[in-house]
Amino acid sequence: MTSLLEKVAKELKLPREKIIQQGVHQFLETEVRNFSIEISKIGVKYGVSSFNELWDKLEKGEVSESECFDDLTRLEYLELERGKILNLLETPEE
Repeated sequence: MTSLLEKVAKELKLPREKIIQQGVHQFLETEVRNFSIEISKIGVKYGVSSFNELWDKLEKGEVSESECFDDLTRLEYLELERGKILNLLETPEE
């Protein structure tokens, strides 16, 4: 049985490696968008655009720890993961 990848490569007359490389790149870009959307949702809730801004609001007493703790930890995770993916996207292709 022929795989979809092999069928696509044959029909489009493209190397399998190029299809895989473009697929991985597209996947990473989609992940960045998904993380950015989640970051924006939390940001809108508190009127911030980053973990650091929310942390500053917490330190200034503008929001309470009990009010934002879950979102703060989630925001930190999302920003770290998005950063990892952005670094992967910036890695030169071999």
